[in-house]
Amino acid sequence: MTTVDDHYSGKSAHIIKANRLLQAKVGSGDVDSAKIEKSQAILEKNTTDFVPMATAFLDALEQALRDIPQDQVITDKTILQPLIVEVMQIKANAAMFGYTLVGTLSSIMLNFLEDIQSWNNDARQIVDANSKSLRIIINSKTKGDGGEQGQLLMTELRDACARYLKKNATPK
Repeated sequence: MTTVDDHYSGKSAHIIKANRLLQAKVGSGDVDSAKIEKSQAILEKNTTDFVPMATAFLDALEQALRDIPQDQVITDKTILQPLIVEVMQIKANAAMFGYTLVGTLSSIMLNFLEDIQSWNNDARQIVDANSKSLRIIINSKTKGDGGEQGQLLMTELRDACARYLKKNATPK
């Protein structure tokens, strides 16, 4: 099963069955529907504003981007960790607040940052453009999937990431 977020890289999802120890801790069977409804009600009543939270994550992301040296190819992937952390935070919180497009774009970016073999100014431009797009979406409080424009934005980001990964692939 290929996920939407992995479309650009051709990855597929793998289901990993929990071992017996983990199964014993969490139990088995379906989740009680009353618990699901209660959780859903809490989420729907949530009045926390996502914008200030997301803005802080974007500020940290942009600072982490500025901290990476410019005009040089970097193959040490640990330098990307601060970027990955901030993108993960945005992705993890976006869906909970109804910002589906922000979550999807963040997921695409997270996959890109995890797949990247080397970092250069082209990668910087992709991350920077995504960050600016997310800021516009968040500041305009555009919830949901963004409709046709959102689909176009997702497609363009996937395509840019795929082009970069193909162009900068490490020969085997």
